[in-house]
Order: sequence, then structure tokens, then C-alpha cells
Amino acid sequence: MSTQKIQLAIKAPAGEVWRALTDPAISPAYYYGFEARFPTTAGEPYSYVMGGREVIAGTVTDYVEGERLGMTFRGSWAPDVAELPESRVTYVLSDTAMAVPGLTQLTLTHDGLPESTTAEDIEHGWVLILSGLKTLLETSAPLVPAPTA
Repeated sequence: MSTQKIQLAIKAPAGEVWRALTDPAISPAYYYGFEARFPTTAGEPYSYVMGGREVIAGTVTDYVEGERLGMTFRGSWAPDVAELPESRVTYVLSDTAMAVPGLTQLTLTHDGLPESTTAEDIEHGWVLILSGLKTLLETSAPLVPAPTA
């Protein structure tokens, strides 16, 4: 099984990063057009939806507002992704190593994926998604246009 870990600094307060991660009005601008639909407590289901169709689903396993969001992950946007076993995704928001005011360190960990070309493709997707999130928060413009359903 593989573990993917991506870290980056975003010039935005943790509250703004959190809102972008969980707000369905914001997520399509950086997450391939997917609307994030999150509850506000652990143990509840969440999903990402595009064009009225669920493309990612799972259960929130860890919810500390503004700090940590963990979930199981089951993708269905493509047949090869739907064949993968359930995995886990965790977002952690923290101060940067030098505690620079106005900067948030975002760490994404995705574990439990089998070693495969599809898992590698998902990692490449995370890089684009998180780069898009950073760009959106720092410039108010999307990195790439959201695809249409």
C-alpha cells in the first residue's frame, strides 16, 4: 500500500483554508468542479458531487474545525478509480515551521491505496488540486478552469 503526503504553505489564515476545503460554493473552483459536502462532526458521511452525481464518498473520521479533517475515501469518477479499495485522506492545517503570520501549512496524507498507475494518477491529481487551492486563496483566481459536467 502507498502513502502519499503533500505539504505546502498557503498565504491565507487557517480559517480561510478550512472554508475552502469544506464549502461547496468554493471547492469547484480548484477541485475539478467537485462540490464538497461535509458535515460538521466525525462519524457522518460526506461526498463530493459533480453535475448531481456523487464522485467521491466516505465517512468523516476526524473533524477539528480549522485544524484537521480526516475521512475514508472511495472515488467513482472513473472505472479504474472505482475498482480501488477504500482508502484514507487527512488534511492537517498548522502554522508553518517559522510561524509566519498569515501563512498556513497544509498537509495532505492519502494512505491505503495499492501501488498502481491509478494511485500515481491520484497523487498527480492531488498536486493539481492543492496547487489550485493555493492559487485561488492567494490570487482569487482559479489555476485552471473547472471542467463542466
